[in-house]
Amino acid sequence: MAIIKGNVRQTSSVTRVAEGTENYMRMLRDGTVGIADLIALWSLEGRVFTVSAGAATTGATFAAGALDTSEFDLHIAIPASVVVIPLSWQITFDAYGATGIVECCLQYGTGSVIGTATADVPTSSNASAGIASACTCNVASSSGTALTTVEEEIWHDGLQAGITRASGGAAISPCKFKFNAKDDGVLHIIGPSQQIVGFTAANVGTGFFQFKYAELPVSSVE
Repeated sequence: MAIIKGNVRQTSSVTRVAEGTENYMRMLRDGTVGIADLIALWSLEGRVFTVSAGAATTGATFAAGALDTSEFDLHIAIPASVVVIPLSWQITFDAYGATGIVECCLQYGTGSVIGTATADVPTSSNASAGIASACTCNVASSSGTALTTVEEEIWHDGLQAGITRASGGAAISPCKFKFNAKDDGVLHIIGPSQQIVGFTAANVGTGFFQFKYAELPVSSVE
């Protein structure tokens, strides 16, 4: 029978060695093996990125009216060299405009083209790692070309009637919507050479969002 041993490093004995150095597994004093979460490992490596719309007190203006698949609130073009794994997308509405349906939707596929848009450079979870995203990311795209092939719609949420609270009024609708891959129980491996598109449709929606994804070389998933 194989015996697994490691170094007990629970409190003051925690050490870190140079990159690439052989080391023993870290254990607690009761023999429990310390295992890092996969997303935490990607984050330390600098392979988790964030795309955002709106910041601080200045919200973004989302595509107005019914969901239009050629008006992207989020568009990520994945090149041939990498794959992308969506981790989370948190959307916060400041206002919905007139009362009406609200739809938040995340799809991926091929054939989409952005129109007039705002470029957003993804920020790394560990800037010191020196890894930049290879993807081209845009928000607030209008007059684009919808996906010609939708491989999958991985998330859809919304409200039958989003109500913006009037000053001093009582009526109010939930304002936060979130996709979380851990809750979904599935990691979607998207790419290479595909696009992720997201929509935050309301009558005249304004607000903020943060989309987080892991980006890996194609060779790591083949």
